[in-house]
Amino acid sequence: MKPIDMTKIYRKYKGKWVAIKSPTDTTVIASGKTLHEALTKAQKRGVKMPMMVDVPKEVLPIVGLEDSSR
Repeated sequence: MKPIDMTKIYRKYKGKWVAIKSPTDTTVIASGKTLHEALTKAQKRGVKMPMMVDVPKEVLPIVGLEDSSR
């Protein structure tokens, strides 16, 4: 599976829940402050099982330890 560029979605929907069509089609169907709000809007638009994404308010780096046993 190829990586998905969520940059445009992040810029427009920071801090919101977003309903998109599928992992391969990132067309935004609906958004809302809560999961329930975004899902309800998507279902009213005829999409029964959209992919739900919680868009963070800010992107933070992930810091971890390197596995030194390799």
